[in-house]
Amino acid sequence: MAILNVASLLLLLPAALANKPRCFEFDHQIHASLTVPKFGVPEFGNSYESTAFLTGSVSRNANLSSLVTGQAQINRSFKIHFQYCEPEKCTRAPDVLQVLSHGVGFDHSYWDFGGNEYNYINSATAKGYATLSYDRLGVGRSELADPYSEIQVPTQVAILAEISSLLKAGKLSKKISAPKKLVHVGHSFGSLITNGLVAANPTLSDGVVLTGFSHNTSWTPLFELCLGFELAKSNNPRRFRSYDSGYLTWGNEFDNQCAFYTYPFFDTRVLREAEGVKAPFAISELLSFASVPLAAPNFTQPVLMISGQSDLPFCGGDCTGVFEGPASVSPFVFPAASPFASYIQPNAGHALNLHHNASGAYDVIHAFVKEHVH
Repeated sequence: MAILNVASLLLLLPAALANKPRCFEFDHQIHASLTVPKFGVPEFGNSYESTAFLTGSVSRNANLSSLVTGQAQINRSFKIHFQYCEPEKCTRAPDVLQVLSHGVGFDHSYWDFGGNEYNYINSATAKGYATLSYDRLGVGRSELADPYSEIQVPTQVAILAEISSLLKAGKLSKKISAPKKLVHVGHSFGSLITNGLVAANPTLSDGVVLTGFSHNTSWTPLFELCLGFELAKSNNPRRFRSYDSGYLTWGNEFDNQCAFYTYPFFDTRVLREAEGVKAPFAISELLSFASVPLAAPNFTQPVLMISGQSDLPFCGGDCTGVFEGPASVSPFVFPAASPFASYIQPNAGHALNLHHNASGAYDVIHAFVKEHVH
């Protein structure tokens, strides 16, 4: 497994092409046809019930596999909301398009949050890349499907696969040309579905960047306890009154901090702003976390795994030893990747993009793509 030499990579970075990207937003119906697990979870009547479910699910005697009662078929289209960006002074379609998949608790704005200090899209377009970010199914301006059955990891993977196929064919939008190379960048849950994508469809991507992620899920109960399982519509009736009871969220900004941030390496104003735009998550997303294969023996393209030093859900608060050495399983998930590399961003937590040194992580990502995606 390669450990990145940041100093040498930075020399590969091209000069910035523009300060601001040229963007537009649109909706598109994305078809998904697949079989998903059927969960025997009664619909929550209130936050007491959903919280009781949380504590039971992380107890030492928990057996989540017992909740699977069978299988169900999904065969329909879902409305997905997109944002496409390219360098402002671009005179032709960029050769590389980055597809950005956000994680739990965010929508697509995770990738263009705030000013340049945190704005991943600005950093990417400044290096000459186009980006396509989107609201995952059940989030933001995408369709609010059934949170107890339809919004699952396999469904999100199937949607990402269809999006990628349409992009490669130049058919997602008349305003988006088919790129020469497609790179998939994920954060947290978005990294999980990105990994699932290339495990099932190794030819759909020319490179993968997994942020806020590892293949050790031992510590996810800590993350879930920080999140809490409040009914979103009870937590914030003004924003979430139309959401089904299967859409959950955390209580307040301090729960948000617990799950995503490492003090004092973030601006508390950023935390408050992120709390103000937080997105609910679906109960069936969490229940289906382990329902897609991640081993990708046939994926031969470059893979970069990058997380904050103090990532809680995937590193237990310290990524040292999780990403490298005999304890790491990630190189075995991608045995044919060329190359597989990992990098730990110091002074950062799980929400890598929203810490003070986010731009340093962006530099590592763009340098890796520049060097290895040809």
